[in-house]
Amino acid sequence: MSYSGACAAAVGLSFALAAFPTAALDAGAAKPAVWIPHDTLVDLENLPENYSCDELWYKFRDVLLALGARGDLKITVDRCGRSPSVHLQFSLPRAVGGSDVKYATLQAINGTLQLQAGRPATLQASDCELLRQIKETLLSELPVRVTSYRFTCEAPRGDVGRYRLSVQALRPVSATAVAASAGSQRLPGGG
Repeated sequence: MSYSGACAAAVGLSFALAAFPTAALDAGAAKPAVWIPHDTLVDLENLPENYSCDELWYKFRDVLLALGARGDLKITVDRCGRSPSVHLQFSLPRAVGGSDVKYATLQAINGTLQLQAGRPATLQASDCELLRQIKETLLSELPVRVTSYRFTCEAPRGDVGRYRLSVQALRPVSATAVAASAGSQRLPGGG
């Protein structure tokens, strides 16, 4: 991996880790995991606004990073506008157990995150229909679980932009965070 690739991966992991509060980290819940590659095509249809390729690239990147994707993801957007096609190549963690633990390359923890206007920052109030279609297309193919959602895409003007999507996903945690959490749970006197 090149220096710039390593930097991009580190920045991506930092964004991904920032989406989950570290206070919720339980060292006992961290699991050995491996990166599993995903290659998927998302066809969006009849979005209420025209999206530029750059806008879609950043929105999909930030959603994937929030879900725990490794920072070296590849995104290609075609037919930008109201019915774009987005090709995604990325890796998500998968827990391993038993004899497969020897293949673990990271520690990961289950957690729930909420996607909504402003979280991640690139999601705007006008992205309700975009996120609804991401839920229906992309998230239905991934090893994540939608725990709740509310889409008010066609609601009266006062409710537009008040959408949310809660997703449970296995996310990478840094070795430093796991060690710090484990250290804070030790009993006084080294026990």
